[in-house]
Amino acid sequence: MRRILATATLGLALFGAAACADTEPQATSTPTPGAAATSAAAAPAGTDKKAACANLTKAIGDLETQGAAIVPKVLNPATQQAAIPELTKLVTDFKAAYGKDVSTLADAELKAAVEADLKALDTGLAAVVAANGDAAKIQAAISAPEFGAAGTKVKTLCAAA
Repeated sequence: MRRILATATLGLALFGAAACADTEPQATSTPTPGAAATSAAAAPAGTDKKAACANLTKAIGDLETQGAAIVPKVLNPATQQAAIPELTKLVTDFKAAYGKDVSTLADAELKAAVEADLKALDTGLAAVVAANGDAAKIQAAISAPEFGAAGTKVKTLCAAA
């Protein structure tokens, strides 16, 4: 039972650690309408770093909130079998929300970090599904160094945004 708790908690906390900072930039001057149009035209197409970090933070918050309701079901032997599809859906939904902007991210370093996190999540989720409820195999899957390191780079990059 402790193993399952540790596994579920670690899985949810993993991306909780990736929370990005959401700070407002300070305006240093008021741009003229012509300058704003020029800046907008010169800006690279895609999702900017601040918007991406806001979306990443929301995805992580949703995962933590919904996970708090699902984890007790996963830990209860009477509800565990029914909760596994809920947990899988939660992780799948999280993956979709977390990777929502990846194809349009203007910041190449943040894009690479999110792609690496998504790859680690795919690998970990596949291993969890393949474990077929075997707590030791699930623990091994999410204890992999790549899975454990997921979110760290995104957190660092978003904190600097």
